[in-house]
Amino acid sequence: MGSLLLLGACLEAEPTQVGVVSEAGGFVDPERRLAVEGDESYCSNEVLRWRYDRSSGALTIADSRLLLNCCGQRAMRVERLDNIYEITERDEPDAANPRCDAVCTFDFTVAIPEVAPGKVYVRLLRDVVDAQGSAELIWHGEIDVRRSVGQVVLDRDAAPSDACSGSSR
Repeated sequence: MGSLLLLGACLEAEPTQVGVVSEAGGFVDPERRLAVEGDESYCSNEVLRWRYDRSSGALTIADSRLLLNCCGQRAMRVERLDNIYEITERDEPDAANPRCDAVCTFDFTVAIPEVAPGKVYVRLLRDVVDAQGSAELIWHGEIDVRRSVGQVVLDRDAAPSDACSGSSR
C-alpha cells in the first residue's frame, strides 16, 4: 500500500492552463485570435493559429471562428500529458439560459508558459456536452515552435452569414 501512495505522488500532473473565450462574434481585437495583418477571411474558415515567444517560452494557441450554439457556457483548458498538450474546448447548456435556435462564431485562446523550443505535439478536442457522448478529436499534430508562428485550417466551410453578422469583421 505504501508503494502505491509513493507512485501516486510521482505521477503528479502539471497545473491545467485555462483559456479565454470570446463573446458571440469573436474577439474584436484580431491580435487576440493571432490573426495576421490583411486577414479578411474570418467568416470563411475556422483556423487554429499559434505563436511562440522565444524569450519567455510561452506558446499561445488560438482557435478562431468556431461555430457553436449562441446560448450556453463555453470554456477552454489545456493539460499536459507527458509530451502532449491536450486542449479541450467545452460548450454546454446554461441552466438559466437554455439552448436557442441560433449559431454564432466564437474564438478561444490560451497561453501555455514554459514550452521548450522544438516540436510540440497537440491534440485539440471539442466537447459539446449535449450534442455528443464525449469530446471529439478536431485536430492533432505537431507544432514546430522553432518557426515562431503557424496555422492550420480546421474547417473550410464558410460560416452562415447570420452567424457572422454580429461580428466586427
